[in-house]
Formats: sequence, structure tokens, C-alpha cells
Amino acid sequence: MKQRIACALVGATLLAGTAHAEEITASVWFPETHPLTGDGYMELAKTLEEVSGGELTMQVYTGTSLLPPAAHLSGLQDAIVDMTYHAGTYTPSDLPEDNVLASLGIGMNQSMAGMMAVADFYMNDPGMKAMFDRLGVVFLGSYATPQYVMICNTKVTTLDEISGKKIRTPSPVHAAWVESVGGTPVSVPSSEMFNGLEKGQFDCVFNAANDLKSRSLWDVAKHTTLLEVGSYFAGWEYAMRADRWQELSPEHRRLMLDAMPDNLVNIGQKYQESSDVALSESESHDVTIYEPGDDLQASLDEFVANQVEPMALETAENLGAPDAEGLVSRFQETYDKWQGLLEGISNDDAEALSAVLAENLYDTIDESSYGIE
Repeated sequence: MKQRIACALVGATLLAGTAHAEEITASVWFPETHPLTGDGYMELAKTLEEVSGGELTMQVYTGTSLLPPAAHLSGLQDAIVDMTYHAGTYTPSDLPEDNVLASLGIGMNQSMAGMMAVADFYMNDPGMKAMFDRLGVVFLGSYATPQYVMICNTKVTTLDEISGKKIRTPSPVHAAWVESVGGTPVSVPSSEMFNGLEKGQFDCVFNAANDLKSRSLWDVAKHTTLLEVGSYFAGWEYAMRADRWQELSPEHRRLMLDAMPDNLVNIGQKYQESSDVALSESESHDVTIYEPGDDLQASLDEFVANQVEPMALETAENLGAPDAEGLVSRFQETYDKWQGLLEGISNDDAEALSAVLAENLYDTIDESSYGIE
């Protein structure tokens, strides 16, 4: 991967003479302290400017001042910006196929393989390509969070303790499990977690532990239970409006595709690192960390084993997603493939991880036809 970037740098002068200068406007509603923003969008902007010799730049808008969280699809389609991050579960009727697959996240325990599987599947699967064509959007890059855990304002480690609790959940499947153990699910954007916990609108949130620090949740929630409720990957980290992608020169499209492996691996590593750091620093903020009780863990395990796939198929029926069984089985095959490709590679080995992602996906994407035909 370093060799590929070096080659791009060598060719930057030639590129500057053959392609018109372009600025891509982008919006991600997380703050710059969040890995998807700082280690994602901000780093991508630096890389593209460097490898293009200043001919391809990005103007990145962060936070919610430009677009609220749920509007990052409509804002893209309405040409307010050229590129966005979007949480797919916020607009389920627009992305039924994506929401079917997001239902499986509660059982996904390998985030790096998950991120790569999502990128592969969303770029190559006919059903997913049809969804993006319908939206007028070109998918470019994925993400998969570290394991979501329970961040609460009171101790919650057992079935007795979770009963009656109001819990912010990221998907209908998580909500169904919460209901199955006597809790009340609450659906709000993650941007509202701090205020909701502070005001007592809910007792817990399911989210990655990095937000203890990056969103200061440790100021309003002093109890974290390491009940792993899966990885969230709905929507996309990077997608562009189709007509804007098509306006870019093939050389610029190639630079963007070549920049993705390093960037996506960096996001995954920094995301996990930020979660680990937040947990390690939480004691100094008076947060107590717990392991889940046996009964709570057993309830989740049983739910994942027996309820998740049927619920994914039910989601497909409710949202009108075509070929739901085929979609689920093909995605599982893709996830298994990437687990195999990463076998024996440490999650700390950025160069090896990027090389696998490049060689098995991004190098195979033809910039002259992808998102064009």
C-alpha cells in the first residue's frame, strides 16, 4: 500500500496537467474528535490533496450545523454536498437492503473483517448495487464500529437490573432484545445520547466505548457493562452523489479508490484504540466497568442464535427488500470470506490489512466503469 501511495505521489505532477482541479464538499455529523471524522474524513482530505498535488481537495463540514444526522442522505441527493457519512438505520425506508444487513450486526464480533465484508458486498453484490443506483448514490467506503456495550447511569449487569430500564438502541433488532428482557427501547440519534442520559430520558445507551470520552458520556453515565451487543455498520462511511462522481476525471476517481484501503483500516484501528483508551481512562472519571452477569449474557447469546436471522427476514418483508434470504446468505458468505482472508493477520498490522483490502477489492474496481455504467 505504501508503494501504491508513493507511485501516486510520483504521478501527481502528471495528473495536475491532465485533470481539472476539483473540490469535493463533504459532511459528517460527528465531531472531529470522533474516529469516523478525524481519522476518516480529515485524513482522507489530507491524503487526496497530497497525492493529487493539490488538484483534488475536500471541504469537510463536521457536526450538525450544515445537516442534521438523518438528513445526510437527502442532503447528498439534493446536492447540498457531494459526499456524506450516513447512518442507514436513520432512513430505513430509503435503504431497505442495508437495514436487512444491519440487523445482523448484533451478532458480528470481528469488526475489521466486517468492515471489509461490507465494502466488498456493497460494491459488488447486484442487490446492493441496485439499491445505490435507485438512490443515485455511489458507495465508496464502509465502516464497522468496535463492539457496542452498555453505558448506563446505574449498575446494569443482570436480568433483574435491566428490567424496566429505558435503553437507547441503534436498531430494531437491539430494541427487540431489550424488550425481551423487560426493558424499554428508545430510538434517538447518537447525537442525543448525552442530553438524554443527563436529563434521565433513558437509563442506558448501546454504543462504542469511545464515546465515553469523545462525547463526554462519562460525565453523565458512571456505569459501563461490557456486554458486547455487536458492531454497527449501517449505511456508509463514504458515498458520493452519482452525477458528482461521474464529473470527476478517471484519474481522480482512481486516486479516491486507491486512498480507501489505508483510510478504512486506519479508521478501524483508531476506532478500536479510542474505545480501549476511553475504557482505560474511565476510572479517573469515576466510571465503574462491569462484566455482564451470566444470565444477561445467556439471554443475549440465545437471542442472537435464534432470533436475529428471522428478524432480518421480517425487516426485509416490512421494508419491501427483494430476495431477503439471498441477500442474507450472500452477505454471510462474504463475511466468512473476509474472515478467512484476514486469518493470521494481526489487527495491529495496518500495512498487511490494507494490502489485503486493496488486492481483494479496491484494485479490482474499474474507475472507468464503477458508478458510471
